[in-house]
Amino acid sequence: MYRFRFCILFCLLELSIHGLGQSDPLRVHGSTGLATYFGDLKEKAKLIDQSSPFFNLGLSYNITDQILGRFDFSIMTLKADDRFNTRSDLVARNLNFKTTLWETNFTIQYDFLNMNSEDYFLSPYVFAGFGLMHMNPWTYDRNGVKRFLRGYHTEGQGLPSYPERKEYNLFNFQIPFGAGIKYAINENVNVYVELAFRKLFTDYLDDVGNTYPDKNIILNESLDPTTTIGLTFRGDELDPSLPYPNTVIQRGGYTKDTFYTIGIGVSFRLNGVSLGSGRSGGSFNKIRKVGSTRSRLKNPGSVF
Repeated sequence: MYRFRFCILFCLLELSIHGLGQSDPLRVHGSTGLATYFGDLKEKAKLIDQSSPFFNLGLSYNITDQILGRFDFSIMTLKADDRFNTRSDLVARNLNFKTTLWETNFTIQYDFLNMNSEDYFLSPYVFAGFGLMHMNPWTYDRNGVKRFLRGYHTEGQGLPSYPERKEYNLFNFQIPFGAGIKYAINENVNVYVELAFRKLFTDYLDDVGNTYPDKNIILNESLDPTTTIGLTFRGDELDPSLPYPNTVIQRGGYTKDTFYTIGIGVSFRLNGVSLGSGRSGGSFNKIRKVGSTRSRLKNPGSVF
């Protein structure tokens, strides 16, 4: 998995290097900020709550003056813990999870103002598209051992007695969409702030989404029944007198899982920082200022 992530990053860098010195409207951008989960283990959707850093690297191409095609690769950590909820039943449930999540997205962006002209140096924008993500939720069990949850079938997924509860996939499609605003420092360098949401097609980002499975079924069909029961029901860690829940009690399924990111980034027009030769002696070409006498229609200044 780490080799795959490295290959993606390496390809992005190769494309960036190849684009240096070219006259096409290719750009490279990068950003960082906060990633936040919302789902069954979080009572309220807050923009910043149990958030973690995320990092993004991408490329874009100006299709027209105001329409751009984008490719983005992001990596982040998502997490949630019942102990931060206020509802007593959720606190008593005592579940938590973390996952390292990476995604690759292809989107179309629309700029409301034409920043390729000399008239605008700031523009709001919106974008939407499709993507692929990889997740693998985990937690520490009551003995402090890290456990990747899918293999323990905590809600009976994949067990013979629960044929309707399929084992969830770690790779899933998603629909990214969002909005931002960008500002041109000069014709070639821009900064931006962006808020992005994802429509997911899985409710097991947090390994929670159904009723408690039958304890006897776990004992008979699970490969590690003791560990599975300990990960499925954790209320007795807070109150040892609590019995294992009835199978009609919801373990999750209250809210569809999603996550969102908010970040700040910078974008470079690659041929605006090309390495020169000749009289300049190989120094960086000078970046022209916004509003220069040379038309920006010939020198696009979009952030992506």
